[in-house]
Amino acid sequence: MPQCFECKFYEAVDDTKGNCFGQEVPGDMDTLECPVNAFRPK
Repeated sequence: MPQCFECKFYEAVDDTKGNCFGQEVPGDMDTLECPVNAFRPK
């Protein structure tokens, strides 16, 4: 299952979390749980 850190909109904040459209998300969150439904594979 793809994870948030693989999304082109994910910007890493540190080793475990990042920013996606202004929302803090864990990098290892499954993309099915994406808060903005913006996942696009690289």
